[in-house]
Amino acid sequence: MPNKPGLPSTQEHILAQVVRDNTIILRSGELAAVVEAEGFDLTRLSDSARAGLIAQYGNFLLTLRFPYQIVVARKRQRLEEYLAYVDSEAQKRQHEGNGAYAQALYGWVNFMMDVVRQVNPQAPLYLFVLPYDPIAPEDRVRGHVTLTTDKYQRAIDELKHRTDQVIRGLTRIGIGSRRLADQDLVFVLHRVYHPSIPDYRVPPTLRVKSLIASTDAGMSLQGELDADE
Repeated sequence: MPNKPGLPSTQEHILAQVVRDNTIILRSGELAAVVEAEGFDLTRLSDSARAGLIAQYGNFLLTLRFPYQIVVARKRQRLEEYLAYVDSEAQKRQHEGNGAYAQALYGWVNFMMDVVRQVNPQAPLYLFVLPYDPIAPEDRVRGHVTLTTDKYQRAIDELKHRTDQVIRGLTRIGIGSRRLADQDLVFVLHRVYHPSIPDYRVPPTLRVKSLIASTDAGMSLQGELDADE
């Protein structure tokens, strides 16, 4: 059924415009970096150790002098690569004449696929989202929403500083973490906008030499923002 006149397309509901330099660039000109933190099983700690860790975590959050958002979600456990490997091994054994072993491997693949369909195994996902707006508030009020190359680079540098601070703070209290790279960010966005489609089917990250776009709000990204080849 064609879209009714005046109704925005699905694409227009997506806030992200492009992913590059380990950063999400929004249509509004704002940027965001994302840090993934490892889970920590508090039930294995004694009461005093648990209270101490929670206190350290609270103190760490108090050291952050910039906006952040903590996202707690779940991600699907990916078994496709493992199952593809087992399937290829089964085919190899079949060609070698070891049919019994090949059938056992095929049976294992079918069993695991059936388990995944029924159980849908998922793992917790903990994300620190670090937004940054390179456009001054007074410029936004006047409608001067222009992201120049200089503003973009300053934003990238500031996000790196903030990301490093978050990672160092989490490391001090024994929680591992990492900044999400371009492809990881694409997967996260894909899960948000297309939760029913497996993320392993996502096309490669968009690469562009220049980023020049506009929105109805008048935002423009100007200057040659060369992507690394």
